[in-house]
Amino acid sequence: MLARLSSKPSAPDFDRLLVIPERPASIDEAEQALQKAAQARQEGQRRHIEAGQRLASQRLGEPPTITAKEVDDFGFELAPLFAAENEARGHRDQIVEAFDASIAPAILAPLKDYRAAIGEALDNLEALLGHGVVFKTKATAAGFDLSKISRLPGACPALIERLKLVRAVLDHADRT
Repeated sequence: MLARLSSKPSAPDFDRLLVIPERPASIDEAEQALQKAAQARQEGQRRHIEAGQRLASQRLGEPPTITAKEVDDFGFELAPLFAAENEARGHRDQIVEAFDASIAPAILAPLKDYRAAIGEALDNLEALLGHGVVFKTKATAAGFDLSKISRLPGACPALIERLKLVRAVLDHADRT
């Protein structure tokens, strides 16, 4: 009766602990600035291409609709547009990298606690399955066929082997 009254220490609330922090608004603002810069560059390229096509399609013997200098002027306008886009991309990448770098310290401790809880649960399950192995051994020594009643104790050795595979996967995940 006393064992039922004693309370088990509560497990951590991993739904609350294992969360990725929200992206800051500055990332969205930087992304929008990059999109605007890319659109401006694309518009400049479109104007330059159209001007070049108009120049190429001019018929000799007719008044020109555009000159090579005007096409070149459209081309020279592209350099600052590319520079603005690259600057916006660099700014966005810098903000994203800073955010990504801040995530690891925030979730490292909860992940370690989560891994420890998984290990503890596996230890408990292995201990429970060990009772089944012992029970099966005792039943066999007594000449009793447990499989007529339940196959669970007979499955325990195989389940323990599967737990070793689970542990191997977890150990591999810890190395990365």
